[in-house]
Amino acid sequence: MKKVLPGLLLLAMLPLQVFAWNWRTRISVSLEDQPLYVYCDHLEKTYGIPFSYSRDVVNLNRRVTLSVRDMPLWQVLDQLFGDNGIQYRRIGGQLVLAAQSSFQRTISGYVEDASTGEKLIGATVYAPHLKAGTVTNAYGFYSFTSLRDTLSLFVSYTGYNAMQMPVPGRDNRQLNFKLSPSNTLKEVEVTEALPRLQDQTQMSKVNINMAQTKTMPRVLGEADVLKSIQAMPGVSGGMEGTSGIHVRGGSPDQNLILLDGTPVYNSSHLFGVFSVFNPDVIKNVDLYKGAFPARYGGRLSSVVDISMKDGDMYNDHYEITLGLLASRVAVEGPIVKGKTSYMFTGRRTYADLIMQEIANKELKLGEEGEFWAYFYDANFKINHIFSPKDRIYLSGYGGKDNLTMHRNETFDSMQGSAKKYHEEMRFRMGWGNQAYAIRWNHIFNPRLFSNVTVNYSQFYFNTDYRYKYMALDTPQVRENDNAFGRYYSKVDNLGAKIDFDYRPNPQHVIRFGGQGTWHVFRPGIAAFNNVSDDMQLTDTTYNDQTHGGVELSLYFENDWKIRDSMHLNLGVHGSAFLVEGRAYTSIQPRLGFRYMLPRRWALKMSYTVMTQYIHLLTNHAATFLPTDLWVAATNKVPPMHSQQLALGLAKTTNGNRYEMSVEGYYKRMENVIQYQEQTADFSAATKSWEDLVVVGRGWSYGMEALIQKKQDRFKGWIGYTLAWSRRSFPNINQGRVFPYKYDRRHELEVMLSQQIGKRWEVSAQWQFASGLPLTLPVSSYEMITEPSPNAPLPPDVLDPVDVYRDQYTVRMQDVHRLDLNATYVKQRKVARYTLTFGLYNIYNQKNPFLYYYKHNPELQRRQLTMMSILPVLPSVSWSVKF
Repeated sequence: MKKVLPGLLLLAMLPLQVFAWNWRTRISVSLEDQPLYVYCDHLEKTYGIPFSYSRDVVNLNRRVTLSVRDMPLWQVLDQLFGDNGIQYRRIGGQLVLAAQSSFQRTISGYVEDASTGEKLIGATVYAPHLKAGTVTNAYGFYSFTSLRDTLSLFVSYTGYNAMQMPVPGRDNRQLNFKLSPSNTLKEVEVTEALPRLQDQTQMSKVNINMAQTKTMPRVLGEADVLKSIQAMPGVSGGMEGTSGIHVRGGSPDQNLILLDGTPVYNSSHLFGVFSVFNPDVIKNVDLYKGAFPARYGGRLSSVVDISMKDGDMYNDHYEITLGLLASRVAVEGPIVKGKTSYMFTGRRTYADLIMQEIANKELKLGEEGEFWAYFYDANFKINHIFSPKDRIYLSGYGGKDNLTMHRNETFDSMQGSAKKYHEEMRFRMGWGNQAYAIRWNHIFNPRLFSNVTVNYSQFYFNTDYRYKYMALDTPQVRENDNAFGRYYSKVDNLGAKIDFDYRPNPQHVIRFGGQGTWHVFRPGIAAFNNVSDDMQLTDTTYNDQTHGGVELSLYFENDWKIRDSMHLNLGVHGSAFLVEGRAYTSIQPRLGFRYMLPRRWALKMSYTVMTQYIHLLTNHAATFLPTDLWVAATNKVPPMHSQQLALGLAKTTNGNRYEMSVEGYYKRMENVIQYQEQTADFSAATKSWEDLVVVGRGWSYGMEALIQKKQDRFKGWIGYTLAWSRRSFPNINQGRVFPYKYDRRHELEVMLSQQIGKRWEVSAQWQFASGLPLTLPVSSYEMITEPSPNAPLPPDVLDPVDVYRDQYTVRMQDVHRLDLNATYVKQRKVARYTLTFGLYNIYNQKNPFLYYYKHNPELQRRQLTMMSILPVLPSVSWSVKF
């Protein structure tokens, strides 16, 4: 028995060594000038690795010399077969060998909605027996290289019925998949369906589900994709109710917002309450908070890539939505069925009509006064198929905001005389965006796809005021006081770019391309003032110059699946900026790495370098209005640079029900700018603005955690952010580091939705955020000023003058709010009706919008006062689609 037992134990252990092989199995072999089949026999007998091949296809008589010790199997196989025209692949428990030329075939084409022809972004194309697959790109195109033998492809997409199709034959072919929407009364929205989170190399990326965005609680009844982005970890919304975004300690100008590949400079309507993106027009939204792919450049903090719907290729559709403050219309359909489609949406608010009388009373505009505050916007898109290999898209956006306050009043003198005076004040503000693009998709061959884009974008704002004061009933002496001012800015961009998508095999996705953009900046201020009898106005123009620059870039990136457990994304983005006879250049490496840990947890790491050639001059006196000026880097003010390192864990549970991720990041920024202390008025934007700003550094670091449930009737997410953001400037705060004005220590977002029956869906969103930093004066004194002798004011006026020392030494109060939403959907044969009810800030929390000093007559001193603008707000909207 003593001799038999060791033998039995050895036999029991032998299968573990012989048959339990994987790519990391350690191999030792030393053979000189031997045929390849000898090495195959050695691996099969020693390590239990069976080979399968045809001697008519694969030549294993080639002689090689190999001597390795304790090397992973995949490296040994690369050395044996890599230079001999032989490709290997594991299928089941075997290693299948084939000649490089005879082993592969490429299946390519588009994945689209069977009922509308809409291209599906991020649809999964998978070969089950090969355990390999790919996803469609931003235009619905896929390319999959596989065995020449007959195979089946499995295609899936969230909200659609999956399909499996055999692909017989041995030649390359173009195959379009048409997926049918799931059998549900709820409208199918285009949402991304990427592989499981741990299978992706990309980190710091979030796809925004548009179907869930429409059911989320909303401000004043308008669904808003930027509000959904604000609910993600690492993204702060700034002031209460605004739609601006601040990502990982960055400023608003550090976000690259693309609409069909065209940059949008201002994303807000109506003082930031709404965004410029109509939810009816959006097909897909990707948010990158870091780990930026090499194809993106020009901003430091984030990329928001928004794709518009293409339009139904087969049927006409009309949708009308009526809300309390805004209404919108959307139409789409075929121009030539199956070949050309169109899409158009329009939206306008009518808040000014509702608030006219209230505003006149509250602002004391007088009987002849006027108040207007509204916005409108429109989107269109035309999609035409020239051939199976060529498609063209023409898309556009235009929108404008208007605010007008006009006071017209006649009153008696305050000095007791019988004189009458007439005062007229007019304030107008308008801003808007335009974005247009024409794109051409071309398939060169089954593995190479290209997209050529020519685009134009514009942002402008124009503010002007006029003050007119005159004495009446005094024909002999004409007392008057007139003033006029204008503050304006305009940005124009004309660009062209070409992008290539090359997929040689499922292990590699290679992207490369280039771009050129011509920037034109037109900031300016004009002020006119006169106190005289001849009414002649004196022109004092601070700045009325045009500045321009040319930005050029090239990029290359390779998404490489080294093996099942290891994935690498390597890229480089090179750019140059030509301005004022100088050329700034930048080489920006991009690295993404994923390694699969036990229990299917993915360890991810990224390192990103970014450069930004444009700056935003922020007027701190009006932070909630779009009065900031865009300017280019100059000889005195260099471009901004950043480096960001991120490390995280991610996992999708079995059945794809839950996604969990946690990330830590550190970002360092160079050449960030800020106005010098006490520079807050409009005259700061003169042509010498370079002398009024200081250049400094910034740091941000923190941790983000997110858990999501994306399936079943009950869905939602919980996100938490712990973050720090710092700035340092030589001439501000005595050179000491201070918190950035959008530094929030803690943010918590909870979003839950429940489908009730077939027609109702309710949702709730609760958020909490630490207070923002605030700068307060350390002392103040009073200065006597003498007004115009013609003005009906007391002879002496005491104006308080504040003295500041340190930046952002105190915090505003914390922000928290609960919002509720209920959506009712009823589907008829020819129409679909949707009724939405909402309650914003249900427990009427008074969150700060801004702080200011107000004189308290009882205490006879000024008192710090908080303004809150959004109390509990009910909303209702009704839409019909047919």
